[in-house]
Amino acid sequence: RALHLSVNLYLPHYLELIAKAESGDDADLQTLAQHAAFLGDEARATAMKPSQYEVPEDLALSAEPAIACIVERARDKRIVILNEHHCISRHRQFAAQLLRALRPLGFDIFAAETFSGRAMKDFPNPVEDLRKGMPFLPVHGYYSCDPVFAETTREALQLGYRLAAYEQTQDQRHLPREATSAQRIAEREEAQARNLIDNVLTPNPSSRIVILCGHSHVVEAPLGDHEWFAARLKRYAGIDPLTIEQANNYPAFDPANDPPLTRAVLERLNPDQPVCVFEPSGLAFTSSSLSGKIDLSVFHPRKPTQNARPEWWVNDPERRIASVTFPASSELSLIQAMGITEGMGAIPADHVLVPPQETEATLSLRPGTYVIRREVQDGWQIIGRLRVAK
Repeated sequence: RALHLSVNLYLPHYLELIAKAESGDDADLQTLAQHAAFLGDEARATAMKPSQYEVPEDLALSAEPAIACIVERARDKRIVILNEHHCISRHRQFAAQLLRALRPLGFDIFAAETFSGRAMKDFPNPVEDLRKGMPFLPVHGYYSCDPVFAETTREALQLGYRLAAYEQTQDQRHLPREATSAQRIAEREEAQARNLIDNVLTPNPSSRIVILCGHSHVVEAPLGDHEWFAARLKRYAGIDPLTIEQANNYPAFDPANDPPLTRAVLERLNPDQPVCVFEPSGLAFTSSSLSGKIDLSVFHPRKPTQNARPEWWVNDPERRIASVTFPASSELSLIQAMGITEGMGAIPADHVLVPPQETEATLSLRPGTYVIRREVQDGWQIIGRLRVAK
């Protein structure tokens, strides 16, 4: 599924996935949603139908600004674990905000589920060897092919974080083909926890670590028949992590697709920034299955788009809005900003889909110099250079 990304092309497979979905083939809908996030297509990325979970109308909720709340509770923690929904780029941008806020507390390692590291056999480009300014490439992680994720990682390096990988490797897969899903989950969670301890915690006894994982990996107590990554890490290392759930707490592009907990928060609290939400008991407001099994639950506000781009992206204080113009094309295009020092094989710093005949687009970029290129279905071409001032 990452073949096209390995040569840094986004449109070909994305258009194939759309064609399959429109023909009634729903086998790759999850992959389509993930790729929609990679291309900034929030409408498709958040089109998943919400569950029918009902929130009691008489449940009083309270909220605190998320970053301040997390920082205060992280002061005596060695490990902070934040999850994400793999189709929600906003969650990756929130990770960038968190990395900025936790760096002054001495957090200095950023580990992510998707990263490809030294433990991978015969892998020449482990994330552990990356330093500020070095190219961040598609081989460094599947989900980090999302420019929002890539920029979060670049900023982590700029802030002085070192990167770390802990995902299960091929050498750690021993189950037979007929193994059950539960067995495969257990094998993976075990490998992740052991890898984090052996390759990150133990060699760096004075480091403090921020971890970005997907979905249920953040749960720090057994959940049904599963013991997930955070729970195993807590049990084996004897360290109580600060666990933060946001995977199910996002406003969809179409409000009809809002997850039920998000709908309740937006209707009752109407936040204008990410918030940690609590029940009257003081427990994090989350689904009944996760209640008491995570420390904090972050919800994101609904914001209008600006210049056809997400508000949470273009209004990031570390970024600048840049308008670029280009000749019209007869086909759908992806206008991309490539860091000039990283080359054409790196993950874009930002990109935006533009319809046929469009000649202008808005990019959101950190200060620096970029090559602007246009990707179409059969390749790409350079269309100019852009300098973004501080």
